[in-house]
Amino acid sequence: MIRKMYMKRFIYFFIFFLLLTLSLFFVMNRLSSKTLEENLIAASKNQLDYVKGILDGIMYEANMYGVQFASDNDVRFYQRHVIELSNYDSQMKKNDIVDRLKQTLLSSQSIESIGIYWRSEETFLSTNNTREAKLPFMEVHQRGWQTVGDSLYYFAVYPYIQKPGHPESIQYVVGVKLNTNYLKSLLKKAVNNDSSNAFFLVNHHLLWSEEEVDGDLLKAVTDLLSPQPDATLKFDYHNNSDDYYVLSRFIEPIDTYLITYTRTNDFLQPLDRSRKVFLISILAVLTLGLFVIFTFYRNYYRNIRLMGKKFLQVEQGNHSTRITENSDNEFYSLFRSFNHMVAEIQGLFVSLKTETELRRSAEMKQLQAQINPHFLYNSLFFIMSVARNSPDAVMQMSKHLAEYYRYLTKLDRHEVTLSSELQLAEHFLAIMALSKRIEYRIDLPAELASFPLMPLMIQPVVENAIQHGIEGQQGAHRVTVDVKQTEAVIVIKVSDDGKGLQPDEIRRLEARLEHENPPEGSRGLGLWNVNRRLKNTYGELSGLQFSVNDWGGLSVLLFIRIPAEKGEDYAIVNR
Repeated sequence: MIRKMYMKRFIYFFIFFLLLTLSLFFVMNRLSSKTLEENLIAASKNQLDYVKGILDGIMYEANMYGVQFASDNDVRFYQRHVIELSNYDSQMKKNDIVDRLKQTLLSSQSIESIGIYWRSEETFLSTNNTREAKLPFMEVHQRGWQTVGDSLYYFAVYPYIQKPGHPESIQYVVGVKLNTNYLKSLLKKAVNNDSSNAFFLVNHHLLWSEEEVDGDLLKAVTDLLSPQPDATLKFDYHNNSDDYYVLSRFIEPIDTYLITYTRTNDFLQPLDRSRKVFLISILAVLTLGLFVIFTFYRNYYRNIRLMGKKFLQVEQGNHSTRITENSDNEFYSLFRSFNHMVAEIQGLFVSLKTETELRRSAEMKQLQAQINPHFLYNSLFFIMSVARNSPDAVMQMSKHLAEYYRYLTKLDRHEVTLSSELQLAEHFLAIMALSKRIEYRIDLPAELASFPLMPLMIQPVVENAIQHGIEGQQGAHRVTVDVKQTEAVIVIKVSDDGKGLQPDEIRRLEARLEHENPPEGSRGLGLWNVNRRLKNTYGELSGLQFSVNDWGGLSVLLFIRIPAEKGEDYAIVNR
């Protein structure tokens, strides 16, 4: 007993130790990884905010230069000076404006060129004298930031206020072109180290980056972008071998996203190495522990198999099986308990069988008692009333009544046939037809005549059709009993043209029949008894169902499931 207790404690302690160690390591590893990642993300966000501040300053500077030259008097009146002044003076005005534009560039690294375009004269002054520099200015219709090719411009127009849809009122355009290379150089300030990269995404398609960006990453990030100017958005990206965290900052004036992404594998490598070493250690401990547990269970495996075999025999119905093998370990008490349990089960089954037989006998007597008195009184009164005037009716009534009660009084078996049960129903209907105007028909296929059946299953349903159906409806007089077989089910259908039931009444009746306890009083007790006996005998798929027939009366269907396995009886299943 002490040895068994120590083995149990060892197994429990070993499992608890492994689970606790793995849990603590998992928590510590997750906390370390999370802390490191949070620090990296915080540093990246700070760098992103720093670059965003520089960009705000660049945009403010470009905006200021555009507005400054758009409101400059020399620029405003340049066309008038060209007309009014001599060629020399107008050329001097032009040179003066160009010199001022160039002086502006000397104090700014972020601005590549500044140009002014007068639409009416198509005059263009710029720090960039190339022919292509004029083209972007010719397409400007409003002030603001625009992307032309791979360059970013800020355009100011004069007059400052334009009527919507009337770009022809613009007199001249001042354009400030930002230095694309300078913007790309800012990306170095937005990354942590060689494991990081950054790029500008302009209008969701133009990419400014000093290094090549992975196409799958770019597509994944583009699908997740959201224009939130005051927020830094974070995304996670995973490919086959690497994990990344991606930060995005939307720059609203230029409709551009500043995006950085960092590969976290390099930062987490020390943690990964320590995790691998720990897991190898745990694996070694686990292997040793499993070896000890396997050795322990191997010594008892034969007894466990023996227990499984004996339980299978009990499951298959062999309640006389016992375990006679002696054991000098803790299985001895288990075997003794098993033998005691099986002996108790065997005794219980014997008692249950006896109790079931007594219950069914009492149930049969109860059914007979329900049927006999009322029916007998009516039949005797009929004989008395026609004894003088119709001897033939007396003879017929007496014959059917004798056959009917001979069947009931000699009913000492638990099984009868479908043919004999329908003969009993026919005697009953013949007796009722003598005293009332009733037409009946019974249809039984010849191949089902010998089908074994629990007694008094059909007669209570037929009696219910007369008492609650035909007698409740004036002029009703038809009763039919049809027997059919569909696959694994025999259906006995009892129909009348009597009062019938409404759909809600049928639902309430079916609900009452499903109760475990019989209904109070005598109403519905017969149908409940038949339904319960069908389910107890032939399974839960059997039972009664109700429907409204073509006559407007009620049809009661008795469903009897036929066992699927060959050789299986149709008879009683002990429950």
